[in-house]
Amino acid sequence: MAANTVNAIGWGTKDSSGILTPLKFTRRATGHKDVQFKVMFCGVCHSDLHLIKNDWGFANYPMIPGHEIVGLVTEALLNLLKPNGKLIVVGLPERPLELPMFALATHRKMVGGSMIGGIKETQEMIDFAAKHNILPDVEVISMDYINTAMERLARADVKYRFVIDVGKTLKAEN
Repeated sequence: MAANTVNAIGWGTKDSSGILTPLKFTRRATGHKDVQFKVMFCGVCHSDLHLIKNDWGFANYPMIPGHEIVGLVTEALLNLLKPNGKLIVVGLPERPLELPMFALATHRKMVGGSMIGGIKETQEMIDFAAKHNILPDVEVISMDYINTAMERLARADVKYRFVIDVGKTLKAEN
């Protein structure tokens, strides 16, 4: 493996059969204009099914579908900001941020914060939903259920949106 690549794994398909299996691959390393994150959840929608089956005629295999993702940022570089750029942190982090003040000052970059949509408001919304038994319309599945989920999606045998718990079920040994 080259120094500027990283080993990765995902569930994907090698052809229009649409059968999803663990695929190991290499990707380029995080660059100075990238944000790296760990995918924790991935929604499954009908466009994923169309793509893996090449229903639209432009699939490129091998393919790892999935575009409705939620995750945790693991690396973000201030090089993403242009001069006079602003990085806004929504809510409060668990611990104080370490910032490269020299780089911020010399390149006229700013860091700010907002409580709108922050942890307190989010917790209030979750508490309200719990108090009134408001539940999401999702069916949380494990990664190894994905082919069954795709079959059910094709048959319209889905009451709620499938959401894969990637963080708990995708392991490096898959």
